[in-house]
Order: sequence, then structure tokens, then C-alpha cells
Amino acid sequence: MGELEILSRAHQLFADSSRHPAAVGVDLELPDTALRRAAEANIVGGQRNYRLAVDGSRELLRRTATTDTEFASIVTQAQQDHALARERTGAVLDAARTETGVPPDSPVAQREAMRRTAQRLRAQHEHVLAARRRSRRRLALLLLLRYRGRRRARGPVAPPAANTRAGIAVRAALSRLGMPYVWGATGPDRFDCSGLVQWAYRQAGIGLDRTTYDQINNGFAVSRNHIQPGDLVFPHAGHVQLAIGNGLVVEAPHAGASVRISRLGSEVAIRRPW
Repeated sequence: MGELEILSRAHQLFADSSRHPAAVGVDLELPDTALRRAAEANIVGGQRNYRLAVDGSRELLRRTATTDTEFASIVTQAQQDHALARERTGAVLDAARTETGVPPDSPVAQREAMRRTAQRLRAQHEHVLAARRRSRRRLALLLLLRYRGRRRARGPVAPPAANTRAGIAVRAALSRLGMPYVWGATGPDRFDCSGLVQWAYRQAGIGLDRTTYDQINNGFAVSRNHIQPGDLVFPHAGHVQLAIGNGLVVEAPHAGASVRISRLGSEVAIRRPW
């Protein structure tokens, strides 16, 4: 496979983005005004509960609008990332095309041509990897939005307060969504399963053992019915996750994957390290 074909294939990974969905537009004013007027018309006597229900609906509407705004921002950023990658890979391809058909006329020119070819191939490879890293980050942000939506819908387990040790650890782990799994890595931008848990709790000032086989002895045992956000979850020997509430965990799952949110398993061992 020649240089031009390799560079062209990389460039084609970022084909025309016209099929991408348009960003979501959020217009809160009309439904919010309607709800406010309905509430103002029903504030007397026994209709106080109606007013409370309307106020609750308005708050839900605001939260939904906030989520839509964040989603629109992520989509816009992803489109910008796509355009940037297309521009950069296209520039490398164009540079290679300018040399096509101009054979080097001396050994020195030949070596220089080979050097430029290697440089272009390395640059194209880095552009593709950089685009992949950015896309993983955007996906992680979308997963976090979905997690927030599920948490609101499911109730009743609230996330731990931000200033608690469990709260700091949970938020730290969620901030690493999309980071790649690397065996033996302990952060801050790549992790194995126990490395993620150890790093998250280190941000809260709590030292955990390094390996899964030692972490299963940290803290004290908790039954599945009493699990709380921040608990260590062991679905099987050699793997650890971090509970985040509402039947979900955050984990660095395996090679080739990235830090993600998963469902809590049915057969798990649980330890509370604080």
C-alpha cells in the first residue's frame, strides 16, 4: 500500500459531516410562561397542591432544558472536532500529492523524500489518534448526561455530598470517563480497574491498596441491599468497580475499552472503605 493510499484512507475517516444531526435548540420561554400563568390562576383555597405540582414541573422543565443545552454543546464540539480532523488530515494528503510524479534525482534527494514521507505518515497517524481521543471524551460526556438523567428518573438514592469522602471519590472517578484502560496504570489519564478506584479515593485523602486482590480486604463488607455510592464492588475475582448509585457503577473494564458506566451485577461482593 502506497503513501497516498494510506494518507487518503485516514482522511476518508472524516468524510463530509453534512449527515450529522443539527444541534438541539432549547426554547424554555413558551412552556415556562404557560406553566407560570397556570400556577397564578390556581393559587387560592384547596388548589395549593396544584401550584406545588406546577412549580415542580417548571423545575423539571428547567433541568431538562439544561441537559438539552449541554447535549447541544457536546454535539457542536464533536462536529468541530470532526471538521478539524478532516482539515488536518487533508492538509497532510495535499502535501503528499504535491510531490507525486516528481522523482528524486539524487541519493540525497531520495533520502530527503523518504524523510518527508515518514514525517507525513507519523503526522497523519497522530491526527487520527488525537481525533479518537477527542471522540472518546465527547462520548464520555454523553454517558455522563445519560447517567444524570437516569439518576433523576430513578430517585431514591441521591449522590453523596460533594464534600464527603465518598462524594469526592465518585466525582473523581466520573471525571475520568472515556480514559483508556491500560493494565497496571494508575492515572491520571489511563487506568486499570483497581488503579481507577485507588486514584479516585486518593483524591478524597483515602489510601487504598493497589491491587484488586488487596482492595477486597479494605474497609468492611456491605450487603447488596445496603450498597451506597462510593462502595467498592467486586463482580468477580480480579475486577473492581465503584458504585455511583441507582444500580450503576463506574469502572475501567478491560483492555481495549475505556472508563465507563455499567450496571451493577446481581452477584457481587461489596466493601465500604471509609
